[in-house]
Amino acid sequence: RCALRVSPSLPRGTIVKARDKLYHPECFMCDDCGLNLKQRGYFFIEEQLYCETHAKERVKPPEGYDVVAVYPNAKVELV
Repeated sequence: RCALRVSPSLPRGTIVKARDKLYHPECFMCDDCGLNLKQRGYFFIEEQLYCETHAKERVKPPEGYDVVAVYPNAKVELV
């Protein structure tokens, strides 16, 4: 993975920031399938980046529960 190692005041061009790391847009991808995650939801599991599909494969909820992705600014109603 190519996390940029630059001062935040120095990068030029387009960069993606996630969890206080900077990435080239073409390097910001799912560790399993290579899907580019720019402009999509992304998930960190054990410091690895995943798309929603592959993140759900890695997270096993307790018996009787489902994994649900909740995105920022989503309207969520707890029941």
